[in-house]
Amino acid sequence: MTSLAFSWPLLFAGIAALMLLASCVCDLRRFEIPDTISIVLLVTAVLFGLVTPGFSWLSHGAALLLMFGIGLGLFAIGWMGGGDIKLLVALAAWTGLGGLPSFLLATMIAGGALAAILLVSRSGFRLAGFESDRMPGPLRPGAPMPYALAITAGAFWWASKALAFG
Repeated sequence: MTSLAFSWPLLFAGIAALMLLASCVCDLRRFEIPDTISIVLLVTAVLFGLVTPGFSWLSHGAALLLMFGIGLGLFAIGWMGGGDIKLLVALAAWTGLGGLPSFLLATMIAGGALAAILLVSRSGFRLAGFESDRMPGPLRPGAPMPYALAITAGAFWWASKALAFG
């Protein structure tokens, strides 16, 4: 019989997962991701690094800075909101440079799927005769896309690959 040992890295990863789920709820309800979620994600990434042997501070710091630069550009041209950018930057601290491309690719694929689902759903509700003001927030025509869902899907996909390959 095996005993369950306490694991600091697992605790910090679990807190990060809960924060991601909270970001989805907030984005779905208010189209807003509270700064505290991104701050907790960043802090847990640092704490994870402190308790994980061989953690590459240079790689994870560089990923954070790279995502910050990309995010500034995306925000400046109006392609993404500030909450989404802060969430991506905090998650870059988790992925490091090696995991950043696959995380971003998975996030973009999930974002495309989310956009398609919202377009079809919005059209379906409109064709069924639902009034716009009676539709739930994300399904209202012209409502922002709750991109935290796509970011969370990308993060969970990246984490599943990171766990599978060590």
